[in-house]
Amino acid sequence: MNGFEEFAQAARAAAGARQRRLPLERLRELVRTAPPTLDAAAVLRSRGRAVSVIAEVKRATADFADLTGVGDVAVLARFYEDGGAACVSVVTEPLRSHGALEDLDAVRGAVDVPVLVNDLVVTPYQVHEARAHGADLLMLDARTATLVLESLIDRTHSLGMLAVVGVHSRREALTAVHAGARALAVDARDPDTRAVDRSRFEQVAEVLPGSTIRIAAGGVSGAHDVMNYARAGADVVLVGEAVIRSADPRQFVAQLVAAGSHPSLLTAIHREVL
Repeated sequence: MNGFEEFAQAARAAAGARQRRLPLERLRELVRTAPPTLDAAAVLRSRGRAVSVIAEVKRATADFADLTGVGDVAVLARFYEDGGAACVSVVTEPLRSHGALEDLDAVRGAVDVPVLVNDLVVTPYQVHEARAHGADLLMLDARTATLVLESLIDRTHSLGMLAVVGVHSRREALTAVHAGARALAVDARDPDTRAVDRSRFEQVAEVLPGSTIRIAAGGVSGAHDVMNYARAGADVVLVGEAVIRSADPRQFVAQLVAAGSHPSLLTAIHREVL
């Protein structure tokens, strides 16, 4: 069993424990009474900017180092929204990343922009959980078994959310597209070594259909990275640790948003709209 399979097994066990406390039928009732989803695809591909920004709230780094001192996640999310973030991502994965659905509730109640749930989602129960707590987008993983991935994408879309599939390679990207994904997040971080390689995005983006929403995840440390990713074909950048560690999260996000709206990008980049 490889590392991903071990993490997936743990995620299934944790979801099963939550399901025993709150059965799926009750969760479905909560989904039916939840506010409607926001059109995340339209927000992310706004004609007014070449690249949109998703800013992430999380309590651990990509290497799972502790970031629990981030403070009030609702306040942080409002800083992101005030800075111009198109969406706010919330890491809810509890086992390695110290996330919780309570963080999702706090962020959803604090902002009006779409909210992305970033977790290791391997069961339909987790999809319903995300929607019941107000998610508009849900992160999945291309390393999930193909039939399961197809089912999770279909379930996510059927509940009105946009499935965003995380990938690390061309092969994973093509698998995700064939499984029905309309948005892909290309992770610049190697899943084994955790080393960052920003060129990974361009390599993967080259094989994607023009209609696919291309998200560059990882390796964003400033405005120059946003512009470089835009020139490589990104529609969106996802930034997490860099904004959390910044002295002024609102201003940091605003700088990224300004870079994504730079006139040189708007005139040089043609994007096919969904």
